Amino acid sequence: MQLRSCQLTLLTSLAFGAVLAVFNPPLTAQTTQNLPTTIPNLSGYDIETRLTMEHACISEKSNGPVAYGACLNRQIASLRNSPGIPNLSGYDIETRLTMEHACISERTNGPVAYGACLNRQIASLQKSPGIPNPSGYDRETRRTKPPASKSAGTNSD
Repeated sequence: MQLRSCQLTLLTSLAFGAVLAVFNPPLTAQTTQNLPTTIPNLSGYDIETRLTMEHACISEKSNGPVAYGACLNRQIASLRNSPGIPNLSGYDIETRLTMEHACISERTNGPVAYGACLNRQIASLQKSPGIPNPSGYDRETRRTKPPASKSAGTNSD
């Protein structure tokens, strides 16, 4: 008797599912486009800005899409009144990494705070005489340069 009841329940469920499939249109790409979204599209931002915004809002992600989207929207709004994250590509690798390291804790506060910190580093660097390059050290390759030959044009090998 119990097996018969289970079979009847299963058949009823299958029949009900088939009726729903016939009378309800499938959820397609066209119908999903009309669903509301609360998470803004960040594809228009450079990778550094996008990652910094996402990092600043990571804790809100566990509270769902509304909280996460609201956090990202706050980041976007504050970015509109800011110069953003400066481009450090003109600096040698060691200087760039040192500036980024000095501002690493500001990344968690978003691109405005991170950019402001990097701009302070740039201003500080522009006011200083700079760090002298130790003789024989190439900052770009981070290796010691071979000593210059004292005899011009001769090869002792």
